[in-house]
Amino acid sequence: MPVERPRAGCVWRGWTGYCPLVPIQVFVVAMVLAGAVLLGRFVTGRTGIPDAAAYVLLGVVAGLFPGMAGVRLSPDLVLLLFLPPLIYYAAFFSDPRETIHNLVAVLGQAVGLVLVTAVAVAATLLAVFPDVGWAAAIAFGAAVAPPDPVAAGSVLQRLGAPRRLVTVLESEGLVNDGVALTLFAVAVASVGAPASAGDVLTHLAVEVGGGIGFGLLVGVLTAALRRRIRDSTSQVLLSLITPYLAFVPAQLVQSSGVLATVAAAVWLGTRGRGLVEPTSRLQTETFWRVLNTLLVALLFVLLGIQVPAIVAVVGDYPPGLLAVASGAVVVVAIGVRMAWVLLVPLLAGLLPVREELTSRMTFRERLVLGWCGPRGAVSLAVALSIPLVTATGQQFPRRDLLLFLTVVVVLVTLVGQTVPLPFLLRRLKLRPDEREQTEGARARRATVDAALRELDDVAARDEPDPPGAEALRQVLELRRDRLRDQLDPGSDRRRTTPDDDPDGDDPRPDRLDASDLRLRLVDVERDTLRALHEKGEISRPTMVAISQELDLDETQLRRRR
Repeated sequence: MPVERPRAGCVWRGWTGYCPLVPIQVFVVAMVLAGAVLLGRFVTGRTGIPDAAAYVLLGVVAGLFPGMAGVRLSPDLVLLLFLPPLIYYAAFFSDPRETIHNLVAVLGQAVGLVLVTAVAVAATLLAVFPDVGWAAAIAFGAAVAPPDPVAAGSVLQRLGAPRRLVTVLESEGLVNDGVALTLFAVAVASVGAPASAGDVLTHLAVEVGGGIGFGLLVGVLTAALRRRIRDSTSQVLLSLITPYLAFVPAQLVQSSGVLATVAAAVWLGTRGRGLVEPTSRLQTETFWRVLNTLLVALLFVLLGIQVPAIVAVVGDYPPGLLAVASGAVVVVAIGVRMAWVLLVPLLAGLLPVREELTSRMTFRERLVLGWCGPRGAVSLAVALSIPLVTATGQQFPRRDLLLFLTVVVVLVTLVGQTVPLPFLLRRLKLRPDEREQTEGARARRATVDAALRELDDVAARDEPDPPGAEALRQVLELRRDRLRDQLDPGSDRRRTTPDDDPDGDDPRPDRLDASDLRLRLVDVERDTLRALHEKGEISRPTMVAISQELDLDETQLRRRR
């Protein structure tokens, strides 16, 4: 995080001025960032305000503090430090099968909508400032075209929106950044030096094909390496560097680092979950959940801190002209997405494609999806990476204005679209259907039934019963009864052994003697869970959630042995 060097002879007095000791200034900046993140967690927990909106607003306030004006959000910091792990986390836990089921909607929004939005925003900007030129205007349009699914997706998941809605939004976010960055690179290179159609197509082919191919290579090699590592700490470290191994080299060879990271993460997420021991897997996934939460919070706070400094650079522009340009760009950015999401699916329904490849969303779902278009830190990072001069050595057209307009679009959409999102969901009464709501309980019941059948087989083969078998049977039957109650609330079943806690520890000593048997039953439950997912009866998020519970059970059992 670059910090401005203090001027010679300056003095630090309270919160005024600069201290000549750079480490002290860095310490203060770090404390302000940490305080804003912690306060944001507190505010969102107490008020229900979306996380991203709270973090950005707190960042704006923090940016007004004396001494914080020197903090600069470098585009390299976002694109090379923050973006790879955030993309990797989202792609690793994504569900490719659900994405394929909504393929038309995902590709349409990740590719078609980004391109249309970039062109529409560019045309709007040129209508107000014709001297910007088409190439620079397209570069600006590419910067503000891709929505950030993190801000809206967290709200949808917390409020229990239909899974199809969340899947389309998150899957779109895995690809749209790569499309926007590719379009941005082509547009910036064309400012002052127009490129031919052949050059553009070649560049696109290298970006897309090279990124996906390199990402798959990284995924295959990483999976082979993880099979040979048994140390949990090494597993965590290897998972941490994997997104950077995919992103950075791909960027260096002019390929898409975003697509490379997505390809590597999807490969490892779908094929590599069984590569490591449950203990290592549990530690790694816990680490990534904490890291993702921290990175998102820190990134949005840093985004807010940039606002006062960027707004100050357009002081020479007439306020009325800035207001017109800002309003027009924001309306077009939001309006194009709404029109695309509401109208294009109607036209796609006329195409000769299989029904399972389209999302077939209801009008209410499409309305919410269209509203879920907040721009985030990636848009600002892309705008900040606009060069000061073009390839021909001339000053980049109105770079300060483009940065200001990007900040306006980010702030208005991030706060203005995420804050009313809970009200919109409640108003439209969007909830998961009954099958989605009971999916977790049905999967857990299937695993418990499989464990009981295995226990019966063990008892039939071994006479007398293995030590602890009866206690295990009672625990499993209690779990099964509880799950039946969840699936059939009207049933009236009494527990046969009320003193037993199905999720707790049985005080009887024979429970300890049954460790091997319990580990065997955990394996049976895990195999049953995997089979349910392969048959399409449960989604990947449900499988991962229950699998983590089984990993925790196995970890605790092995520690007691």
